[in-house]
Amino acid sequence: MNWKKSLVERLGNKCQTCGLEDIEQIDIDFINGQEYLEDQYFENEEERCVWFVLHFKEESEYVQAICNSCKSQKKEDKSIPLSKLEEFYFTPTAMDAQEIMRWMDKKAEELLAFLRTNKQFVPIERRLERHYGDLRDKFTEIDRNIALIEYEKKWLPKRFAEVIEQDLDENPEIKNLVSKHHRPKIPDTGH
Repeated sequence: MNWKKSLVERLGNKCQTCGLEDIEQIDIDFINGQEYLEDQYFENEEERCVWFVLHFKEESEYVQAICNSCKSQKKEDKSIPLSKLEEFYFTPTAMDAQEIMRWMDKKAEELLAFLRTNKQFVPIERRLERHYGDLRDKFTEIDRNIALIEYEKKWLPKRFAEVIEQDLDENPEIKNLVSKHHRPKIPDTGH
């Protein structure tokens, strides 16, 4: 299956800037200028297109179809790397529950201010919030969520997935259960 073509078709098959309808000349445009961040997030373009097709409802507000000519005229600010989001997710030191809550409140405010200024991070942060934010909580409902831990972890950038892997290493019983319930990275969609 050609996932990129499928995505372009879902986006309307024509350039949103000039109206060109030549499918061979149509590419994906990242509305907030986040293409360079998506390149850091996904391993390759096919994985990215698979994700966008499978999660089209959520992701479609951040992408559009554009012809190669119009795309070449756009410029992105590539000065802030994806790793900047780590500052808002990872605690720098061991903390007790109250310290963690205070730290999370402070980081939530900082993240909001950061996203207002750097809109290119919004789509990825929302994705991370959905797939990373609740992931550690799934350890508390392990019987129901064993399979989800491994499945969701595979859609995270490597450095985020490594944190989950570290949690699993510290909990060998859970890691053993998760490894027995492995699910493929790209789900079978019937195509």
